[in-house]
Amino acid sequence: MSIEVNGGRRGLTDPEIAAVIMAAVPDKPLETQRKMNYFMKPRGKRINEYEVLCCYSQPTPDWIPGGLDWGDWTQKFHGGRPSWSNESTEMRSSDWLAHRDPAFRWHALYVKDKAEEWRYTDRFLKAYSADGHVRSIDPVWRDEVLGDYLGAFGFYEYGLFNAHSSVVRDCLGDTLRMSSAMIGLDKVDNAQMIQAERTFLSKLVPGFPESTDIPKQEWTKGAIFKGARELVQDIWQATYDWNEILFSGHMICDPIFGQFVRREFFMRLSSYYGDNLTPFFINQMQLYFSQTKGITTDMFHTCLGADVEFGDYNNRLMRAWANKWLPRTVDALKDFMAIYATIPEIKGVSDKAAIEAALVRVFADWKRDFADPINFKVDTNALVKTVLSGLK
Repeated sequence: MSIEVNGGRRGLTDPEIAAVIMAAVPDKPLETQRKMNYFMKPRGKRINEYEVLCCYSQPTPDWIPGGLDWGDWTQKFHGGRPSWSNESTEMRSSDWLAHRDPAFRWHALYVKDKAEEWRYTDRFLKAYSADGHVRSIDPVWRDEVLGDYLGAFGFYEYGLFNAHSSVVRDCLGDTLRMSSAMIGLDKVDNAQMIQAERTFLSKLVPGFPESTDIPKQEWTKGAIFKGARELVQDIWQATYDWNEILFSGHMICDPIFGQFVRREFFMRLSSYYGDNLTPFFINQMQLYFSQTKGITTDMFHTCLGADVEFGDYNNRLMRAWANKWLPRTVDALKDFMAIYATIPEIKGVSDKAAIEAALVRVFADWKRDFADPINFKVDTNALVKTVLSGLK
């Protein structure tokens, strides 16, 4: 259709042209889909703020299941590697954008939580120092356990944080990227809290070392963390599948080794040695662990393990990964048992019977939350026995 314009009148200012335009407009609506983000599958009844802001926020190529965009932010890396590729993981999914953080957190909410945590941490530390609570801590527990071994455990947390660097880059969905970044940042926050506690003690106790030199030596050269060090190194630097990194770190290693060290050693034993400072920080770490468990459970059990097309395959793969990483995690915990020889024994608290009970709790929790959902058969009593053989 061509329109001839005379007299300098154009568009809707000319009644004749306006009439032609109106005649060309069809009776039916040009667009029948009037809902925002109609292409998105909400986890609930309707799309929430988290999904609007996080889903399809990056150019996920349409050849990735669930992706809608045309391509990548860069065509190729050196050597020919594309920006994203299905070859980055052995896992398969019919929709890589199906994952949701159960807490529906995004950047602003995450930062808000961190700010609140720092404010109440600041208030707690002011009250702790003013009341002189540090005087009640057993000197061996304070100087050796908190000074050396808690400091060394900070390197464990920092190592798992670093393992997320490739995950956040390689994962194939926007919500996966958001969740992986947040649980990685929680790990570096754990490491920072450990060092914050040591720095705080150095201000209250003359001669208490703030430096990380001794903890670093313990982590890199010591026998107590030898298995954990090698385990974290291989998760971080020798594993290239981003799903395997997340699975080995958060479905095997941390629910067993990390949970025992944080919950069953530092948090449970601290009060018996007069330490009511460490449980404050460990409780924050345990909150992060709980949030991470919700995220990774949704990733591996709700999405990948229950995928209508690839669920059986993914569960078989997860069982294979569990067979690979579980023995190494058990060995790491076996090495850690040597730490009990460095502290005064308290009957019913740090003796063999109490340690065994703590191990039973950790392995029972892991079996219920992580092994059973993928039908991974495991003898937890045998695992406990293996770990206890490391007691000196």
